[in-house]
Amino acid sequence: MTHSMVKLNHVVKVFDDVDHDQNHAAVNDISLEVREGEFLTILGPSGCGKTTTLRMIAGFEKCTSGKVYIDEEDVSSKAPYERKVNTVFQNYALFPHMNVFDNIAFGLALKKVSTKEIEEKVSQMLKVVQLEGMEKRMPDQLSGGQKQRVAIARAIINNPKVLLLDEPLGALDQKLRKQMQVELKHLQQQLGITFVFVTHDQEEALTMSNRICVMNNGKIEQFGTPDEIYERPATRFVADFIGETNLFEGQVKGQVDGKLSVSVNDGQEVLMKGIGLKADDNICFAVRPERLKLKTAPDSSDSFVRAKYKERIYIGSTIRTVVTLKNGKEICVSEPAGDLFNVSKVEGELFVTWDPTNAVVISA
Repeated sequence: MTHSMVKLNHVVKVFDDVDHDQNHAAVNDISLEVREGEFLTILGPSGCGKTTTLRMIAGFEKCTSGKVYIDEEDVSSKAPYERKVNTVFQNYALFPHMNVFDNIAFGLALKKVSTKEIEEKVSQMLKVVQLEGMEKRMPDQLSGGQKQRVAIARAIINNPKVLLLDEPLGALDQKLRKQMQVELKHLQQQLGITFVFVTHDQEEALTMSNRICVMNNGKIEQFGTPDEIYERPATRFVADFIGETNLFEGQVKGQVDGKLSVSVNDGQEVLMKGIGLKADDNICFAVRPERLKLKTAPDSSDSFVRAKYKERIYIGSTIRTVVTLKNGKEICVSEPAGDLFNVSKVEGELFVTWDPTNAVVISA
């Protein structure tokens, strides 16, 4: 059985509410478990409760109710310094009057570790975060990525059981951010420390995580692997928040050759696969833009809707085509740049097609 490193049991956090009304809770009765050595990302929009959740794990916020366990020990009433965790913040929180060496050594110096051991451990950390030779530099002489590495080295030098990271890459430019995503993932694999990472960036979560916890309005919408979250969103919110998607609403009309016949909102009927659905059920289903194709005539195995061309947008390696249904709803199709036929020259209707297995029913 996999060892549990972090566990939240029915955790609630209500700010400034004497009645403790859970309808206004920042974090509303969430339970989750993080395995030893796992890279877990808590993902969601601003105000969803993800940072509050992280702060309760760290001990900076006290739970209104519920329990927090670290390494199977109930730490709900323990102070931050009594927990086997360290936190890396978005603003790095480096000491401006200390050089790189002293910033990294700070936690060991507080513990009265010997000078020789401090030198050995700091030297080791500088190698791990690739900052050898920079130990005498001051924070204002470092780039954003270098500051981030110093903050991480300072956090992991104390051998925490869990490293908590609160949007640590948020202040970096896009190119450096992507580079640091890869470096941070490699560092986590090298150290084997459990990482709990908070971000609002969907691509970042999909790139780095073993599992993702998607939060919205203080609750967990879905908890699963990156491919589960992306390919099989459990709720409308997850489908819409994780990447780009096309949402169709309609009503089940019946069965045709083992498939569902669904009347979508503009009156067209679509054949798709669905389990446990029956006639007159109202449904919503999602199809990712990269799963769609534009054709002048559908194949017999395709699901499809008729649409009219609106515009085509060049985005480097991909082309994003926008088409409209009869009711004015816009559908986005994402295809690799290259030998695409010129849809703007097509007179009349186009067919937006997809494999029936790529439509995901997300509510019924």
